[in-house]
Amino acid sequence: MRAFWLTLFAIGAAVVLAFGWQDGTPWTASAFVVFFASRVWRSLVKRPLFAAPDDDPRRRATRFVVVTAVGYLGAGALAAIAAVAGEGQEWLYVAPFFLVMGALQLALL
Repeated sequence: MRAFWLTLFAIGAAVVLAFGWQDGTPWTASAFVVFFASRVWRSLVKRPLFAAPDDDPRRRATRFVVVTAVGYLGAGALAAIAAVAGEGQEWLYVAPFFLVMGALQLALL
């Protein structure tokens, strides 16, 4: 069942990127895809598709925090580019929040 949802997410991400490029807001579309892709990746770290025999909970928790940080930092960087590119003033408010949240995640390490 999870394979179905992962496939559906991949199709949705491709559609968002395609429409974003068509509408002239590629950075906005990319920011959304990066953020939500990190959420999907986090769910796979939290509940792997295939259980590893030598699963280390501490290592998995560290990987979870790193994936969260990458998602926030990536989406924040793309949101900042979207703001500079003129894709919407709201990104000036969103980008710093995402970048701060990503930095806080890295501080946990």
